[in-house]
Amino acid sequence: MYPRYIEPGFKPYNPVELAFKTEKIVTREGEEGQKRKYTDFYSVPVYSGIATGYAVGCCLRCFYCWSGFSRDFPEKYGEFYSPRAAFVNLVKAAREGIKYGKPYWRLLVINKARISGCEPTIGRRHLLKLLEYVETSDFKLFILETNGILIGWDKTYAKEISKFSKVHVRVSIKAGTPEGFTWRTGALGKFYDFPFKALKHLLDYGVSCHAAAMTDPRIMSREERAKILEELAEIDKTLAAGLEEEVIDPYKTTIFRLKKAGMKL
Repeated sequence: MYPRYIEPGFKPYNPVELAFKTEKIVTREGEEGQKRKYTDFYSVPVYSGIATGYAVGCCLRCFYCWSGFSRDFPEKYGEFYSPRAAFVNLVKAAREGIKYGKPYWRLLVINKARISGCEPTIGRRHLLKLLEYVETSDFKLFILETNGILIGWDKTYAKEISKFSKVHVRVSIKAGTPEGFTWRTGALGKFYDFPFKALKHLLDYGVSCHAAAMTDPRIMSREERAKILEELAEIDKTLAAGLEEEVIDPYKTTIFRLKKAGMKL
């Protein structure tokens, strides 16, 4: 059974196992390496302008997630791109710039890249090959936004990422307790500390990184927020001091998932 989203009576799952189940759906072998599913490539104004590849598939089922329904039904969305093809499309997106929104957005120089809308560490060989192309390109920075599950599970992933000088990793902390982790993500509570482990592994290998957390007081108590800060400080005080805190935004997909989970904010 492939979990789609959290509903009342939802059975917790193993997120590492789900990552590999998802990988079988969203990747395939090709002549130029491991291909991965993407739905689009374009530039957006976050991070002061960044070229973005919107990819498919995740190993968590957070009820506040904003991503499209490709998260829940990865078999129905996206087309397969080789690492090189994905890179070429990121370069094209950067050159074209931001095509919508406020007039000054169109003036932004796009020299950063990322993969979003998914868990980018799924499809390890695809990601690492893509980072090779970024390393020798005109991009100044690649922001790797991850839930940290796979990097926390296998520290050699952090070691491989450390080979690239342009990568900064943003690790999303889901909870400060096992119970909070299961409630928000649907995953087994014993995996709640994997994002913290990911940060430790990344720092051990000298990878630039910071932590982010959905500390919206509507879904997280002050006590749990304090536990997150405490655990981050135990790894490195700068992680706690630099915590990026988020609140829930009312995207259509977010509202749908909240309703499915029986949540009322």
